[in-house]
Amino acid sequence: MALSNGGIIGVENTPENGDKITSFTSSGTFTAVGAGTANLLVIAVGAGGTASPNGPGQCGGGGGAGGILYNSTTTRSPGNSAIPIPASPVPVTVGAGGGAGTAHGPDPAEGRGGANGTPSIVVASSVTYDALGGGAGGHNFSGGAGHGQNGGCGGGGAGKAPGGMNAGGARPGPANHGNDGGAGSNSSGTNAGGGGGANTSGHTAADTSVGGGGFPWTITGSNVSYSGGGAGGKQDAPSAAGGYGGGGPGGSNNGAGGAGGANTGGGAGGGGTGPSGSPAANAGGAGGSGFVVFAEADQGTTVASGVWNMHDQYTYKVAGLWNE
Repeated sequence: MALSNGGIIGVENTPENGDKITSFTSSGTFTAVGAGTANLLVIAVGAGGTASPNGPGQCGGGGGAGGILYNSTTTRSPGNSAIPIPASPVPVTVGAGGGAGTAHGPDPAEGRGGANGTPSIVVASSVTYDALGGGAGGHNFSGGAGHGQNGGCGGGGAGKAPGGMNAGGARPGPANHGNDGGAGSNSSGTNAGGGGGANTSGHTAADTSVGGGGFPWTITGSNVSYSGGGAGGKQDAPSAAGGYGGGGPGGSNNGAGGAGGANTGGGAGGGGTGPSGSPAANAGGAGGSGFVVFAEADQGTTVASGVWNMHDQYTYKVAGLWNE
């Protein structure tokens, strides 16, 4: 006698459609399955770490992480509702990493500040979602000192830099895309501040110089943290760690800063220096590139565990929604 479930004995599962995930690691165009809604995560570019000049205690500030937006033009709250998405193509801009601070000019012992991160931008249904790039770390060069820069997350202040010790701030109100950098120091033989992260502020030179922590997301199906701040440079080992979520480590004892993680929006580490200086500037790292993700609910591959009836297998296979 034929069985009503298509000839299979066992528990029959109701098939469900998962989310359709579309990720961008470079600029492009998003086309939805159809007009409706989607969850949108936009991560800007992390700032490059600042180089340290040739001098004891003159360390480069850590780069701030790229700002994060989630289903909003101003905030990153996981509770924000899905946004309207048109059937027409949606332009997506994903910024490349912020440039590293390097040696420059006729004197190779003079350093260069890291570059601010660039934004990642999505324009959907006439609304612009513009996440700010991270702010570069502070510096103390002979051409003039500079404080940490403002950005999606602020850059860390420099070491031994009365004119560059102040940290950069996160984007001003009404809502921040991230957090402030950590303050540097104007004392000899001291360290630089870490860049701010999306979840926590960068640590100060008086503390650990560690970069601020990033923010965890599960929109891609995996739990991944993004936008960690870059660590500030230090005079003595051990080097400071970058913030979780792609932040680059700082340099120490004549070491260069590390790069921010690719497509994490992580800030880069600042260059360190030794007690007696070094023969050339110790470079900072390059900031991490940005990332954009769309998640369309119930538009992805059909998923279910256990036993399927033959009719449903055939139907979803023909529709291209069956995963082998």
